[in-house]
Amino acid sequence: MVLKKPVSLMLSGLILGSGFLAGGGASHADENGEFGTLGNDGELRVMNQNNQGPPSFVAGMLSERFEQANGQNAKRFLEQHKDVFEMDAPEQNLKEVRATEDELGMTHVRLQQTKDGVPVDRNELNVHFNENNEVTVVNGNYDSKLDEIKLDTTPRLAKNSAMEVAKDAVNAPDFIEFEKSDLIVYPFQDDYFLAYRVNLEFHSGAAGNWFIYVDAHSGDIIDRYDAMTGIGHFEEMLDTAPVTEEDPGAFQSQFTSGISPLSIDPDTLHQSRGKGIGTTGAQKNLNLGHGPGENGGQTFYLADQRSDEMDGIYTYNMQNTTNRMWLYENDNASWKNVVYDGDSSSWETVGQGPGVDAHKNSRIVYDYFKENHGRNSLDDNGMAIESRVHYATEFNNAFWSNGLAMMTYGDGDGQQFIPLAALDVTAHEMMHGITHYNGGLRYRFETGAVNEAFSDTFGSIIDDRSWHVGEDIMGEAWLEDGRFALRSSEDPGLFPVNQSFWAYSVDGEGRYPSHMEEFYFLPGNMDNGGVHINCTILQHSAYLVSEEYDMGRDVVADVWYRSYDYLHFDATFAEFREAILQSAIDLYGENSEEYDAFLGAFDDIGLYEGWDYDENFRDPLW
Repeated sequence: MVLKKPVSLMLSGLILGSGFLAGGGASHADENGEFGTLGNDGELRVMNQNNQGPPSFVAGMLSERFEQANGQNAKRFLEQHKDVFEMDAPEQNLKEVRATEDELGMTHVRLQQTKDGVPVDRNELNVHFNENNEVTVVNGNYDSKLDEIKLDTTPRLAKNSAMEVAKDAVNAPDFIEFEKSDLIVYPFQDDYFLAYRVNLEFHSGAAGNWFIYVDAHSGDIIDRYDAMTGIGHFEEMLDTAPVTEEDPGAFQSQFTSGISPLSIDPDTLHQSRGKGIGTTGAQKNLNLGHGPGENGGQTFYLADQRSDEMDGIYTYNMQNTTNRMWLYENDNASWKNVVYDGDSSSWETVGQGPGVDAHKNSRIVYDYFKENHGRNSLDDNGMAIESRVHYATEFNNAFWSNGLAMMTYGDGDGQQFIPLAALDVTAHEMMHGITHYNGGLRYRFETGAVNEAFSDTFGSIIDDRSWHVGEDIMGEAWLEDGRFALRSSEDPGLFPVNQSFWAYSVDGEGRYPSHMEEFYFLPGNMDNGGVHINCTILQHSAYLVSEEYDMGRDVVADVWYRSYDYLHFDATFAEFREAILQSAIDLYGENSEEYDAFLGAFDDIGLYEGWDYDENFRDPLW
């Protein structure tokens, strides 16, 4: 199969016409002089994937200097050039989400498209100002068709009724840890619906983080998907369905509903230090708290409060339940009671190793982002970092919870996985949290794979022993079978995916992909469209930049982390490419070897400018 490889569009000055670009077509001259008053010389980079509205990515000198770089002036700029950007009333139909200034003095404004004041799901637009308050980049999604059509934005279904419909649709348990409902306009299958976007997160029985779209007029289910993040959906990908309680209800009946509150007031704890042994036998220094408990001041907790600028690091023991937790405690400062020997039948036989790992590794990841990216915790505002270990029984996964704002780690079954709170896994899950607080990346199809690629890549940056993911969590059965890691960014094809996915591979062999020719065009009900599979293409490019182009991990980390500013909730692979390249330009310049390395790596993986899912779609082999 031959992939489309469009030539980069470089225009002298600003010569976009009112037609702009349509579906990858050619540019048009600025016959009507839309940008003629700007008088700025330079080059313009344009990439379009939108069927309606402005191009997906426009970069160049787009405006004169504004007095301030803010949301009001971002909308004013779009209003001034609304014909070019194919918007009827941007000042009215765009709502500011946030405006942030970075270390280079640039300001990034995120705007949400609305219809009659109702947010349009997935449609966000970013406007970027340089240090001189000039607009230099506009990117994202805006659907111009919504400006033209009539849509009844008054719901006939009550919000609480939509919630009940959503709960029934996913067989939600009685106790739900997190629930939220928002009225939105939902573009779906070439139509538009007024809908309630219901988010339900629950951990009893078949755990899930569901997004259910309920028609606000008829009450019908329009769409739904499970956005539970983790290191993999193994029941789909690798024939390793997690083993949870045989009867979840038996566990629930022991407790009152709700997660147990923190019974220990952190303000009453005194800081101390201790040591522990992790799951693989490594000894680790720990920051602890000690104070009230059955042993008075001699009870020690996995509570790290040594950073004044953030709210602490806490690790909880779930004791094989799914909906209860206790601040992990010990009767002394030595957390070495059991050395893990492969028995995951109960939290007592597993021992304290997972708690030691999660607690220490959370501190390592926090320190990494604080020291290297100036980020103060997951939300960049000093939020507490909280982890739960010994989740369920023999649970073969780990995940980040948007609703609870916590990481959760299973103990594995000893065969596929051993306890999962290893450093690269901890970094992976915490990165999901950072992605969430940076605005989120929809956990579906291309965007979900971008989400996963961020987590795997930073897992290998922080745990820099290799470019493999999950080396310290592999269980006996997989090791005997020769599988020494979960995924590899260095050589994705080392490992196979589940055989049920092989028909969607390019050659029927079912290996993790490293090139866009190997992209898995999966339906939405299979790994959410390939979020844990297609991610390896993008993270392979990170490996190439670091090792083959000899730029090192720090360059990859700086550019990838910065690219969040140029992404949006429904970003595609092609938009990810532009975000990375623009970030490299910001940091190093377009004529730099760093920029050339990222550009070369994208060519190496076949992610050319404007790569389009529909144009490259490939039917399954059987």
